[in-house]
Amino acid sequence: MSTWGNNDNAANSVLGAAAQVNLTPNTDNQTALFGNVTASAFITGATIGQFGVDATEMGVSNGSIVSYTITNAGSGYAANAAVTVSGNATSNATATTGRITSVNVNTAGSGYTTIPSVTIAAPAAVTFNALSAVSNTNDTITISSANSRFLANDRVTYTVETGNTAIGGLTSGTTYFIQAANTTTVKLAATQGGAAIDLTASVSETGHSLTGETATAVAALSGARAAAHAGWVLRTVGTGGRAGRVQEETLVAMGSMAGDAEDTIMKDA
Repeated sequence: MSTWGNNDNAANSVLGAAAQVNLTPNTDNQTALFGNVTASAFITGATIGQFGVDATEMGVSNGSIVSYTITNAGSGYAANAAVTVSGNATSNATATTGRITSVNVNTAGSGYTTIPSVTIAAPAAVTFNALSAVSNTNDTITISSANSRFLANDRVTYTVETGNTAIGGLTSGTTYFIQAANTTTVKLAATQGGAAIDLTASVSETGHSLTGETATAVAALSGARAAAHAGWVLRTVGTGGRAGRVQEETLVAMGSMAGDAEDTIMKDA
């Protein structure tokens, strides 16, 4: 069973909730149940759905940062990355084999009442010559220490400077996937796990680059945590003699509803 995450979406909803309405607890039913607004979709005469607290609606009292969770490790990092945190905390990120493996709490900060934004710097672009670095025979691009930056299935964006000619098989500004990487070269694919793209070298130009995907992370705060309203609610419109009555099963503590943003199919009280 999964528990509610810090994003208001189906992937972070409670997987086991589906079983409460006689549905198999799988991701398909999890998605179907989340935010359902159709009466009788699952049980005749009942409107049932899952609703969650958005991260922006969670608050703490005089919190400080205790840790970070990496939500996307990114790709293409050749060195540790700078991290920008809103408020008065400071942090930096550690990179290994092209990906961000941890975000370190340098200064925890204080006085936080909401979760701060966290921004990890983008990886540096890897530049190469469109003629000498491209193999028409092997469909590879030569990059120094390629497999220390990129691993198979990593996302990368190919970019060509204005006025230059794109490599045959690639389009500037398009995201591709690393199909294979070794110590000196990479191959690209149009889809994750797809076949290597047939490359044709362009003229001798250096304004060509591959840029990895920017990593992301979220902060966790100390302090007393509260929510503007119930975090996870199973709402049911009663049937029979209870028709029209709204039942609630609340799985996290209630807080004040004053000023709460709209999360459900019903207006907040």
